[in-house]
Amino acid sequence: MQTFFSHGKLLITGEYVVLDAALSLALPTKLGQKMEVVFEENLNDNTLTWYSLDSEGETWYREEFLLVEVNNQLQVQTHPMDVCTTNAITDKLCQILTKAIALNPEFLKNGSYVVKTYLEFPNNWGLGSSSTLLCNIAKWAEVDAFELLEASFGGSGYDIAVGMLGGDVLYRSPAMWEGYVYQPSFKDKLYFVHLNQKQDSREGIAAYKSKKVKVQDIEMISDLTESLIACHDFDAFQQLITAHETCISGILEMPTVKEKLFADYPFAIKSLGAWGGDFILACGDNQTRDYFHQKGFETVLSYSELIK
Repeated sequence: MQTFFSHGKLLITGEYVVLDAALSLALPTKLGQKMEVVFEENLNDNTLTWYSLDSEGETWYREEFLLVEVNNQLQVQTHPMDVCTTNAITDKLCQILTKAIALNPEFLKNGSYVVKTYLEFPNNWGLGSSSTLLCNIAKWAEVDAFELLEASFGGSGYDIAVGMLGGDVLYRSPAMWEGYVYQPSFKDKLYFVHLNQKQDSREGIAAYKSKKVKVQDIEMISDLTESLIACHDFDAFQQLITAHETCISGILEMPTVKEKLFADYPFAIKSLGAWGGDFILACGDNQTRDYFHQKGFETVLSYSELIK
């Protein structure tokens, strides 16, 4: 049996404008997704059976594929006897596996496979159920994960960089990124709060692309990222993330999450990723958990609890 693992991610700076190569900081989460692959060489049916399990250990997706050679090229097809109706997940998985075969023609040859994936975080947390899957498949197939991304989900690719490296990343594009070590001295004052809903990243990206983004805005976010990673003062850090929120708010023509939901909160707050859902970053103190719990937001994690 082969086992693969990729960490989830949070985009700390650069949401949306990372699509336009703004310098962005992304961090891996302790939780991620594991994938187990069992290869059975002696079977003649050449099938791929796929199971996906959620963070509660429940199987939420199962599909059986046929591995068929057509004109000397391996194809992934849904099993004709499968009672499951082909759905978007099956189509996407076929798309990813087909691209992996195109990149590595030896992938999935000569045998049958059973694959089980185990997601360690709730799917609505937005930590990268798709990106961790892509990274695990890329590791298994020994192919370029960014090419799998381009052929399937699309996006900037910062989440792929985090999943493949398993560490902090300074990111501009698939061709321009590097590993980094981010260790803020005030991390005990940083919290991650889930907003009880998942934001559709593709919808957010489409809305962003409909806006006219100025070069100055992209440069400002890059400058803020550089200032943030060099910042060792908690008050200065709060000023930086507030400036970041103001800039993105202007681009999107949307109120910040603090203006919308937490106007009475005494510390700075920043959206992470697509605005309107998933996690936010909240600066705070020992009263922070109580504040958000009283507002109805139960998932409040410290920096050390969530970040690898």
